[in-house]
Amino acid sequence: AETRVALGPALATLDEREQKILTLRFYGNLTQSQIADQVGISQMHVSRLLTKALTKLRTQLAADGL
Repeated sequence: AETRVALGPALATLDEREQKILTLRFYGNLTQSQIADQVGISQMHVSRLLTKALTKLRTQLAADGL
């Protein structure tokens, strides 16, 4: 429950594109290829952006003690 509460502010630290890609991936259940088509970038770039965004979230949550 604590992680869910902390996730909102952590998501707010991401830029708009990172938020959109995470939303499409984890809430929209789209594949990286589908996200790439929708956003207009390569699948490899989607992969890199997901990795970067998830690292940012982990770092933020760790800083918050979660």
